[in-house]
Formats: sequence, structure tokens, C-alpha cells
Amino acid sequence: MIADIRQKFEKRGRTMTPSNRKQALLPEGAAILPNPTGSAPGVIWQPRPDLTLMTFPGVPREMQVMWRETAVPYLQTQGWAESIIYSRTLKFWGIGESTLAEKVAPLLAQENPTVAPYANNGGVKLRISTRAATPEAAIACIDPVAEQIQAIAGADYYGDDDDTLATVVGRLLLAHHQTVGVAESCTGGGLGQLLTTAAGSSAYFLGGVVSYSNEVKQNLLGVEADTLEEKGAVSAEVAEEMAMGVKQRLATDWGISITGIAGPDGGSDTKPVGLVYIGLADPNDAVTHHRYLFGTLGGRDWVRHLSSASALDQLRRRLI
Repeated sequence: MIADIRQKFEKRGRTMTPSNRKQALLPEGAAILPNPTGSAPGVIWQPRPDLTLMTFPGVPREMQVMWRETAVPYLQTQGWAESIIYSRTLKFWGIGESTLAEKVAPLLAQENPTVAPYANNGGVKLRISTRAATPEAAIACIDPVAEQIQAIAGADYYGDDDDTLATVVGRLLLAHHQTVGVAESCTGGGLGQLLTTAAGSSAYFLGGVVSYSNEVKQNLLGVEADTLEEKGAVSAEVAEEMAMGVKQRLATDWGISITGIAGPDGGSDTKPVGLVYIGLADPNDAVTHHRYLFGTLGGRDWVRHLSSASALDQLRRRLI
């Protein structure tokens, strides 16, 4: 077996012969697996006829190339890779793991394809997996189940696999030929940072204002002093005025705002830590708000993350 792999590499003009020093460190019957994209080699060893061990470097891109060029061909020649395990991950925001699992309970009980729920950084994932002879056959098995789940979840479903809230919102804004600006208080720029994780975001994200002080809210965003005095900086009214203010100042189609109490201090009986208001001003100058109570269990950074992601999600829901 090892000789066959060595011969395969020699035909490609490569060699499996390491330096004498490295070879001396290997178990008897083992050989070096060359690394075409890096310096760390792998090892293949068959300590007994029914057991083969392959080791690869930990750098993902190097390991992936070596896996494709060495492990997969070998497994296929041994008849161990006649089928593939294929998965598709559906992503959701705005619904809890237990609630979603209850809605799709009959699908969780089936055996092919399997459906498994996972909580993930404030969102929820459902992974659909099947074993098939080809990717095409696997996709044909998975697609009908994915369509059922999407129909059940409705707007709580936002994308698949590598999709993020930011990339999905970006595609929707581009499709509508619209732009967005943000006004942030408790998130300190986190919403803008999320938006700009998507490549090409400058085509639709024009900028933002981080407005921690009331003076900045008034002078840059046009929030009324009376509103701040009567309602407080963390309020539905201020969130709406912030959203409209940034929309007007940056001349965007949409304006999003976040104001809240991320903690650990600053809360009260009427406005506890974790209270967040998200404002949304649309292209027709209609303004709405959404109130969230994220609690204190996750800490300050958790409140900030949930606030930023939830603001993106509210824009996504309006765009669809």
C-alpha cells in the first residue's frame, strides 16, 4: 500500500524520500507524505494489515490539499469511499432552538436525511445530512427537506452554509439598489463592523455615527433635547429619532439605530441591563422600533453582539 502511494508521487515528479534524519525517526514500515504547499510533511503507516494511519499538518489549507491528493485516492482504491456524507446547514435568527425543534419535530425523527439542531452564537442552525453515491444524489435527497423546513420557519430562516446576516442583508440591499447608514450607542460601532464583514459592502453601507453622548445624538443626529430629557437616551422615541437622523444626514435609503444598556452597570428597575431599542427608518421615511430584553447572563459583549445582529435581522425582514 505504501509502495503504491510512493509510486504515485514519483510519477508526478515528486519524492516520498525524506532526509535520512527524518526517516530514522519514523516507525518501521512508515513513509513520509510530501506536502506540496508547505514545509511540514505527513506520515502514512500500516502497523498491521487491517490498520492504516495517516497524519497531516494542522494548517488547514495544507492538510486539505494533502487529504485530497493522498487520502481520498487511497480510500477509494480500498473501497472505503464508495459513498459520501453530504450536509447542508440552514440558518435562523429570531427563534429559539427549542421552539424551532418543536416546529420541525417530525423531521428530526427521520433517518435519511437526518436533521439535527444546533444553537450558534445567538442564532440557530439545522444541519441536514445524508449518505449518497454522488453529490447530485445527496442534493436531490436534501433539497425537499430543506424546502419543508424553510416553509415551516418562514422569515426566521435567513440562509445556508456560508451565509451570514451581513451577506444576506448586503445581497438584498444590492438587489433593491438601496443604501443604509447606522447610528449606534451601546454597540460602539459593532453594527457597522458586522455590515463591513461582507466583501463589497461599500456599495450599500455608506457609514455610521457612534453616538454615546447626548450632545452627539442632538448635534449630529438631530435627536430632540426634549425627547432625551423626557424619555431618556434608552427609549423607543430616541431610537426612532436616531434612525431618522442618520438616514437624513447620510442621505441613505435606510437608517438603523441601536440604543440600550449593555451593562454591567447603568440599569434600573424600569430600564434594566440588557434593555435595547432598535430603530428603523425606511425609504418612505416611516420609522419603527423594536424592544429587546437580552438579560445579563451573557455579559456586556453578549448584549452588544445580540443587539448588532438583531438590528441586521430587522432590516433583513423588511427587505424581504
